[in-house]
Amino acid sequence: MNQLLLHNARVIIENRVERGGVLVRDGRIAQVFAQEDKPAGLSANELIDLRNAYLAPGMIDIHIHGSAGVDVQDADSNEIARLSRFLLAEGVTGYFATFVPTDECGYRKAVAEIESYIANQDKANAKSGARILGIHFEGPFVSHNKCGALKRKYFRTYDGDARSIELFTVEDDKMNQRSARLMTLAPETDGGIELARELTRKNVRAFIGHTQADPDTLDRAVEAGARHITHFPNALEQLHHRRPGAVAWGLVRDDITIDCIADFHHIAPLMLHLIYKSKGANRMALISDAIKPAGLGDGEFIVWDEKIAVRDRITSLVEGPSRGTIAGSVITMRDALRNIFSLGVPLHEAISMATSVPARAAGVFREHGSIEAGKRADLFAFDEDFNVRLTVVNGLIALDKS
Repeated sequence: MNQLLLHNARVIIENRVERGGVLVRDGRIAQVFAQEDKPAGLSANELIDLRNAYLAPGMIDIHIHGSAGVDVQDADSNEIARLSRFLLAEGVTGYFATFVPTDECGYRKAVAEIESYIANQDKANAKSGARILGIHFEGPFVSHNKCGALKRKYFRTYDGDARSIELFTVEDDKMNQRSARLMTLAPETDGGIELARELTRKNVRAFIGHTQADPDTLDRAVEAGARHITHFPNALEQLHHRRPGAVAWGLVRDDITIDCIADFHHIAPLMLHLIYKSKGANRMALISDAIKPAGLGDGEFIVWDEKIAVRDRITSLVEGPSRGTIAGSVITMRDALRNIFSLGVPLHEAISMATSVPARAAGVFREHGSIEAGKRADLFAFDEDFNVRLTVVNGLIALDKS
């Protein structure tokens, strides 16, 4: 039996922060305890004194294309491992490898590489990094008029033939790998509503994004199974008082969750505060939407066969008709957490935005996203300045700076 007792911590539970700790046993959270109820009988090498650090669920990034010089869509297992170690040091314990539209060959190669990594990651040492929880397809069934940095030439429409989307679903014999699937789609595209319904039937979470859909179409998307909006309000029709689109619709629907890129560039701080005031912490997730140059500083990089410049932590396309368009971000989830907290969001709510809300949106909350007895012991500890002090993956110490 493997045990670990994390104590003398400020434990962040979904609706509060409590002094105490967590007992981990065989990769699972066995007990959450108050400081005065600290379990006894463990050996010295099973005790970790967190010295009043915060202890939170490991963060979950449901929208990330890469970081540290790695693009998840064009990476081998060694490069994916490098990305996973980078994310682990940022407090992320689980993420969804996010793909942009490409051709059939490109999709199949990338899916095969990620699936192979997922199949073997639990056999690796905890220090190998954050775990991939699944794949997020950003497109290709999206609007040509809201493409952002996505390449229109790879966009598709759904003709009703379920075989045409087999690539984006999980085969039954792979379900034991627990490889979840997400897809961002525009419901107004040809066959978009039927696509959302078929994806939902196949246990793929349908997200709304890169869309010009009107409220009636969005209502029908909800009936078909879509419950979440991608990088709100980016790549949506701008809010208009006479033509309310996905922004107004998303703000008023209590049954819809959203995610935001809290880098203060994709969305101004005041707008982030407005979204938070409208949606509340339990319906607003944080994502990085990070791309390959994240963590590498300023410069020019080739990403998705495009030249992308990074200046003062802002990305932009350098060439072509979309020149100047923001192309992903170069923040981490830890940056997003720090930024949202700086707006006056209580710490336990900010943590929920980076853990439980994305976990629920992606359908992995049963195992991830909160500190509760029975869940996977994927945790991270950090100080007042959001410096990561300790990371635990599957009950094992993966990173220790304490």
